[in-house]
Amino acid sequence: MYAQKGDIPVFPMQTNATEADLRYMRQCIELALKARASGDHPVGALVVREDDILGSGVESAPRLLDISAHAEIEALRAACRNVGALDLRGATLYTTVEPCYMCSFALRQLGLARVVIGRPYPAAGGVSSRHPILCDSGFTCWGPPPAVVTGVLRHECDALFDHR
Repeated sequence: MYAQKGDIPVFPMQTNATEADLRYMRQCIELALKARASGDHPVGALVVREDDILGSGVESAPRLLDISAHAEIEALRAACRNVGALDLRGATLYTTVEPCYMCSFALRQLGLARVVIGRPYPAAGGVSSRHPILCDSGFTCWGPPPAVVTGVLRHECDALFDHR
């Protein structure tokens, strides 16, 4: 799916982003700024289906002392509560930072159709790391992997970490 540099997938710049992708990523950046203002890592996420925001989340693990309180998990939790089910087929997750392994597992379990990412997390990301579980079709216990759009507003997402 991605070019290789050694045995690490190369995280491409913007690929097939729509106007809606840009609009929702800008909202994620606003959420990330709120997380940073609260002393947390500047990560924001949204779950959207048919132009309806089902859930939003900000990184709050350090503040809440809850290792699972990543922005993506918080957005997924809110979306599942909103729809009343652990089924988010047809939805898109937008996030300023590539989802980690934990978040990627949750995304695959919930069946999201797309994931739109701002900046890479090559150390433990579900796309650009040595273990790209978000986009690996070899996991037969899950449905097909979501379509992944990377590098959306990457410079703006990178800049969130410049002022920490």
